[in-house]
Amino acid sequence: MPDETEKNPAPSLISENIEAIVQVEEEALSRRSVSGAGMEAIGSFVGTASFVVVHAIIVALWVVINVGLIPGLAPFDGYPFNMLATAFSVEAVLLVAFVLMKQNRMSTIADRRAHLDLQVNLLTEREASKAIELLRKLCEKHGIRDALRDPEARELAQTTEVEHFVDELRRRLPED
Repeated sequence: MPDETEKNPAPSLISENIEAIVQVEEEALSRRSVSGAGMEAIGSFVGTASFVVVHAIIVALWVVINVGLIPGLAPFDGYPFNMLATAFSVEAVLLVAFVLMKQNRMSTIADRRAHLDLQVNLLTEREASKAIELLRKLCEKHGIRDALRDPEARELAQTTEVEHFVDELRRRLPED
């Protein structure tokens, strides 16, 4: 039995768009330095169940060893486990730095995507306005009067000025 992708292949335009997105993502990943990729891997690992399990095992072993429950292993960090607390404090500071670096990178990528979205949306708006304008002219040429009287169509045929949106949002949105 053929799988779903063989029965209904994606239209070529969708495939082209997907390929463009994949290339942008691969380019962003390839620009990372080895240390940047390592820091991001650590930042990603921190938020997993495996990270929690590894730490729970480490703490359990540390406590078992240092309360003297394993014969032949001398405790090296007696209660209240100051070395463990210090090690985890240092680790916490480093992990926060790794997570913040990952978030900064993700924020930069999100900003780039938002700018691209805005550019595409503005282009789409211009194309739609132009198409409506051309349709109105065709209606006018062929004597279709109902389309010429539609105030919404007239308004939508006008190119939207982004500055008007920005000014209106600035004026109407509450201050922080």
